Amino acid sequence: MIPPPGVSHKFVEVCKLQKVLYGLKQAHRAWFQKFSTRFISLGSVACNHDSALFVRKTNTGRILLTLYVDDMIIIGDDLDGIASFKTALSHHFSMKYLGVLCYSLGIEVASPTSPYPSS
Repeated sequence: MIPPPGVSHKFVEVCKLQKVLYGLKQAHRAWFQKFSTRFISLGSVACNHDSALFVRKTNTGRILLTLYVDDMIIIGDDLDGIASFKTALSHHFSMKYLGVLCYSLGIEVASPTSPYPSS
């Protein structure tokens, strides 16, 4: 890495990054750490069997949240809890609702609200 203009350095010196830069090998690990820390602070518990799965128990049910790269799937039987959880997350992350889940990782998902009939 070449230091920015105006920063004096010797040829044998290296720069130590204070933040992870997008595109580096460490970027995905730092992103996941930031996300998982926020999930846990909102009352979720990381699953012991899958590090990308988080469970949040509420008074009326459970909310499951899973991450795949930069996509998030939130499912559960507590619709009010899901709405408040999404609102809390949107204060910290830029999020976009893509509609009812129909396909994920090549798997067709059928639900009572799915616009597609099961085959």
